Amino acid sequence: MTEPLTATEKTSDNPILWVAKPMVTAARQFARSLLHPSTVVYPFERLEDPKFRTEVGIESGKPIGVGPIWDNYRGVHALNIDTCISCNLCAFSCPDLCIDMVTVPGGDPKHPKKCPQIDYGKCSYCGFCSDACPEGCLSMTTRYELSVHSRREMVFPPEKLFGIYQQKLPMNPIRVERPANEDRIVLEPPLCIGCNACSRDCPTNCITMMEIPKPEAKPGEKLPKRIWKEPVINDSDCVRCGTCISVCPKECLFWGSRK
Repeated sequence: MTEPLTATEKTSDNPILWVAKPMVTAARQFARSLLHPSTVVYPFERLEDPKFRTEVGIESGKPIGVGPIWDNYRGVHALNIDTCISCNLCAFSCPDLCIDMVTVPGGDPKHPKKCPQIDYGKCSYCGFCSDACPEGCLSMTTRYELSVHSRREMVFPPEKLFGIYQQKLPMNPIRVERPANEDRIVLEPPLCIGCNACSRDCPTNCITMMEIPKPEAKPGEKLPKRIWKEPVINDSDCVRCGTCISVCPKECLFWGSRK
């Protein structure tokens, strides 16, 4: 004896039900949407309070939310131009190459101040730039809306980022403590050639090239061609930006632990 057909098998054998059942489902959803629409006409309608990302309290650099704000949310950047030291670490650490250092008004004409300009058409919001900033002047806010009419408007110059900073939006806490291997910068004297690159590019001018005594050549030997100066770092003024390490042609500067 054959087993009786199930309800599913009966439905599959009836071509009329193949068409009728989906139409009934669509009609039921349409009638329900007339009373309770299931779509949100953004940006005129929202699932959240429009002010909920701006009306928050700030305590120890962490957003205290009116709504479900995430402490690790990464949105549009905020830049404090006043504390930026033009160390270029944000651009150096950017994996998307979306940060360019551009000149901003003010400062010494001989040494113009440069601050980051971010192209959000390339940015992946990884947060490496804010983590690398030694002064904590570049941070990420909870602003997530970035709709524009052209790709050119996706480029935010320093002045625009500073305007976001002045809005005092909730910002992610910056890295407070640095790894142990970034305790201080150490020099390996035999490799140094006295080229002055570290002192020239130091954003805080904490490196001074000091003259060292020129040794006497041994019989049959020649002294290496170099400038007989070595960098001396003022540790109290150093912000651990690592610019000197990145520009050293002989790699004689490196991170070391304090003894």
